[in-house]
Amino acid sequence: MDELMIVSDEELAGAEHASSGPEERRVVTSAIICGRGRVGKTVVANTYVQFCRARGARLEAWNADRQNETHTLNLFHADAARPATDGAAEKGFWFEANLERQARERFDAVLDMAGGDPMLRHLARDVRLVETMSKHGLRAVAWHVLGPEPADLDYLKLSLEGELFTPAATVLVVNTGLLVSGRSAERAFAEVCDHRVVVGALDKGAKLVRFPALACMPAIIDQGLSFADGMRGAVRPGHQSMTFLDQARVQIFWEDHVPAFFAQIPVEWLPAIEGSGGGAWHGEAR
Repeated sequence: MDELMIVSDEELAGAEHASSGPEERRVVTSAIICGRGRVGKTVVANTYVQFCRARGARLEAWNADRQNETHTLNLFHADAARPATDGAAEKGFWFEANLERQARERFDAVLDMAGGDPMLRHLARDVRLVETMSKHGLRAVAWHVLGPEPADLDYLKLSLEGELFTPAATVLVVNTGLLVSGRSAERAFAEVCDHRVVVGALDKGAKLVRFPALACMPAIIDQGLSFADGMRGAVRPGHQSMTFLDQARVQIFWEDHVPAFFAQIPVEWLPAIEGSGGGAWHGEAR
């Protein structure tokens, strides 16, 4: 088996000058939200979509997690594309078709993967996925969502083995929202953050970031609310309204903690905002 090359940001940036039209010259991002099951991938994907779109990004949401029907990404974003079935072949064809369309139409995208889904590793083995995407102006950005258990590193470990899916743009997301209230994040994630798998990924250029906790996140998820709706006190039929204290918690999360979270990530690994040149990423939503 040929070894998969890790494509640097410098090499990928060179792809911008290989095409002709002004729209084609922009490298677009394909953010892949992946990891073990039940570590909060959909929460991270949902936050990603809301944050990027609030700042004007031309972003498509792709939902490959057919195992999650209750708190699916489509609960928050009705326009999220989904494969017709959970079959491996069906999902593979669906993902490849979306990548082809992305390369042709030049938009950014985020993919919410099912827990432990091997689709990316299989495709990477077949076509040298990261390298091939880069040749067509697509920057693969791997978002590995991690909980506090060492077993949560299994998906990352499998991806790193044989360098099957190891883009230079790799984000290791420590999800503090999984912790019981009052538990120290430093202590809870110490074993995971010090693990040789994480250390090896960091040595290759990955960024380790901490996703903020929101105490009333279950109320947001159960109702399928946006964070903007949550901080305004919106309520779905059949649900209780949020207290004004929880509304304040959502506002602090959305206006302070979420921008600080994204500020930890290199701008070129995130979707572009038209006319901003990437400079508006860490400012207020429009």
